[in-house]
Amino acid sequence: MKNIIRVRELSDLEIEKLDRRKGFRDFRPVECADCSFKGTFRRRLFLIEGLRDESDRGILRLNMKLNHGIEHCVFRTDGKREFIETAFCPECHSNTVIFDITPDALIKAIKKLNKKSFK
Repeated sequence: MKNIIRVRELSDLEIEKLDRRKGFRDFRPVECADCSFKGTFRRRLFLIEGLRDESDRGILRLNMKLNHGIEHCVFRTDGKREFIETAFCPECHSNTVIFDITPDALIKAIKKLNKKSFK
Protein backbone atom coordinates (compact mmCIF):
# COMPACT_ATOMS: atom_id res chain seq x y z
CA MET A 1 0.00 0.00 0.00
CA LYS A 2 1.32 3.43 -0.93
CA ASN A 3 1.94 6.06 1.68
CA ILE A 4 -0.39 8.99 1.07
CA ILE A 5 0.53 12.41 2.41
CA ARG A 6 -2.34 14.86 2.72
CA VAL A 7 -1.85 18.62 3.01
CA ARG A 8 -4.74 20.88 4.00
CA GLU A 9 -4.58 24.63 4.49
CA LEU A 10 -5.99 25.77 7.82
CA SER A 11 -8.67 28.43 8.07
CA ASP A 12 -8.10 31.68 9.98
CA LEU A 13 -10.26 30.29 12.80
CA GLU A 14 -8.15 27.12 13.02
CA ILE A 15 -4.96 29.21 13.11
CA GLU A 16 -6.39 31.39 15.91
CA LYS A 17 -7.22 28.25 17.89
CA LEU A 18 -3.66 26.92 17.47
CA ASP A 19 -2.21 30.29 18.49
CA ARG A 20 -4.03 30.06 21.82
CA ARG A 21 -1.75 27.15 22.68
CA LYS A 22 1.25 28.49 24.57
CA GLY A 23 3.91 26.37 22.91
CA PHE A 24 2.58 27.07 19.44
CA ARG A 25 2.33 30.84 19.70
CA ASP A 26 5.86 31.17 21.11
CA PHE A 27 7.47 30.47 17.70
CA ARG A 28 6.57 33.17 15.17
CA PRO A 29 7.71 35.00 12.04
CA VAL A 30 9.91 37.84 13.30
CA GLU A 31 11.79 39.46 10.42
CA CYS A 32 11.89 39.65 6.64
CA ALA A 33 15.26 38.40 5.40
CA ASP A 34 14.99 40.58 2.28
CA CYS A 35 14.00 44.03 3.62
CA SER A 36 14.51 43.60 7.41
CA PHE A 37 10.87 44.47 8.19
CA LYS A 38 9.89 43.53 11.75
CA GLY A 39 6.23 43.49 12.58
CA THR A 40 3.10 41.53 11.79
CA PHE A 41 3.32 39.06 8.93
CA ARG A 42 0.57 37.38 6.94
CA ARG A 43 0.82 33.67 7.73
CA ARG A 44 -0.41 30.47 6.14
CA LEU A 45 -0.50 27.13 7.93
CA PHE A 46 -1.03 23.68 6.46
CA LEU A 47 -1.84 20.49 8.34
CA ILE A 48 0.17 17.48 7.17
CA GLU A 49 -1.24 13.97 7.52
CA GLY A 50 0.65 10.80 6.63
CA LEU A 51 4.17 12.16 7.12
CA ARG A 52 6.43 9.15 7.69
CA ASP A 53 9.71 10.83 8.48
CA GLU A 54 11.90 13.78 7.62
CA SER A 55 12.71 12.37 4.20
CA ASP A 56 9.16 13.29 3.11
CA ARG A 57 9.87 16.98 3.74
CA GLY A 58 11.61 17.44 0.38
CA ILE A 59 8.49 16.23 -1.41
CA LEU A 60 6.37 18.57 0.69
CA ARG A 61 8.62 21.56 -0.08
CA LEU A 62 8.22 20.81 -3.80
CA ASN A 63 4.45 20.50 -3.31
CA MET A 64 4.34 23.89 -1.57
CA LYS A 65 6.28 25.50 -4.41
CA LEU A 66 4.31 23.94 -7.26
CA ASN A 67 0.80 24.02 -5.80
CA HIS A 68 0.89 27.10 -3.56
CA GLY A 69 3.74 29.27 -4.89
CA ILE A 70 5.56 29.05 -1.56
CA GLU A 71 9.36 29.07 -1.72
CA HIS A 72 10.20 29.14 2.00
CA CYS A 73 8.45 27.36 4.84
CA VAL A 74 9.09 25.84 8.25
CA PHE A 75 7.94 22.51 9.60
CA ARG A 76 6.44 22.51 13.08
CA THR A 77 4.39 20.44 15.45
CA ASP A 78 1.91 20.97 18.26
CA GLY A 79 3.13 17.75 19.87
CA LYS A 80 0.62 15.54 18.08
CA ARG A 81 0.26 16.89 14.57
CA GLU A 82 2.67 18.16 11.92
CA PHE A 83 2.33 21.50 10.15
CA ILE A 84 3.95 23.61 7.47
CA GLU A 85 3.98 27.33 8.15
CA THR A 86 4.97 30.20 5.92
CA ALA A 87 4.78 33.97 6.17
CA PHE A 88 4.80 36.92 3.78
CA CYS A 89 6.28 40.36 4.32
CA PRO A 90 3.71 43.16 4.06
CA GLU A 91 6.40 45.60 2.87
CA CYS A 92 8.22 43.78 0.05
CA HIS A 93 5.90 40.74 -0.31
CA SER A 94 8.82 38.35 0.11
CA ASN A 95 8.28 34.86 1.42
CA THR A 96 11.81 34.77 2.87
CA VAL A 97 10.77 35.37 6.46
CA ILE A 98 12.77 34.39 9.53
CA PHE A 99 10.97 32.47 12.28
CA ASP A 100 12.18 32.50 15.88
CA ILE A 101 11.08 32.01 19.44
CA THR A 102 9.45 35.12 20.92
CA PRO A 103 11.50 37.14 23.45
CA ASP A 104 8.92 36.50 26.19
CA ALA A 105 9.11 32.74 25.66
CA LEU A 106 12.91 32.87 25.69
CA ILE A 107 12.97 34.78 28.99
CA LYS A 108 10.54 32.30 30.54
CA ALA A 109 12.68 29.38 29.37
CA ILE A 110 15.84 30.93 30.83
CA LYS A 111 14.11 31.57 34.16
CA LYS A 112 12.86 27.99 34.23
CA LEU A 113 16.36 26.66 33.51
CA ASN A 114 17.86 28.88 36.21
CA LYS A 115 15.35 27.64 38.80
CA LYS A 116 16.24 24.04 37.98
CA SER A 117 19.97 24.80 38.17
CA PHE A 118 19.75 26.24 41.67
CA LYS A 119 17.67 23.47 43.26
